[in-house]
Amino acid sequence: MTLIRTIVAICVLAIVPRALAAATLRANSQSQVIQNEQADLDRLSRMEDHEMIARFARLQLLVPVESRTRDFYVHNVPDERRYLRPWAKLFLERLSRQYRSRFGGTLRVTSLVRTEDHQRKLQRRNPNAAAPEGEKRSAHLTGACLDVSKKGMNRSQMRWVRQVLSSLKEKGYLYAVEEFTIPNFHIMVHRDYPEYVELLSSNSDD
Repeated sequence: MTLIRTIVAICVLAIVPRALAAATLRANSQSQVIQNEQADLDRLSRMEDHEMIARFARLQLLVPVESRTRDFYVHNVPDERRYLRPWAKLFLERLSRQYRSRFGGTLRVTSLVRTEDHQRKLQRRNPNAAAPEGEKRSAHLTGACLDVSKKGMNRSQMRWVRQVLSSLKEKGYLYAVEEFTIPNFHIMVHRDYPEYVELLSSNSDD
């Protein structure tokens, strides 16, 4: 009996970390607050309108995102909002490249930077959409967020994305939420993400 209990205990311990990792992607009442606090720490402005996006793009504070690459494609996002912060685009490029290398498929990106006006329109259509102002306003206004659709992913692919996001969230390089009403992964990439990439590169050179 002692041997059986030991085996059961080992199995439980092996399962719990995976369950906890998945749980870290569940939204709660403070999810928007946490993202906005991080945006303030990263000193990020919120995009008021398309003119502000264009101005930030000229200053290279936002960078354009291709509509389609061999690793990802952007679905239903107009040209004037196909922008991200440089470090968020770096994350998208790395995640999608790793995804294609592992599964042979491309990631479907459904949201990038948004404006306050666009967020108001979303809120009128969808009562669950985040507000355009206040402590719980949408973090998409910062340009540091993207949504990756789960449509077309099988269980293995979704599990891999969850594990990657959970690991980076635990390390403090991003904040991610798995959404179910609209099936996607909402991801806010922190400004110091390039430091993580540089650390990986330096370690690989050793």
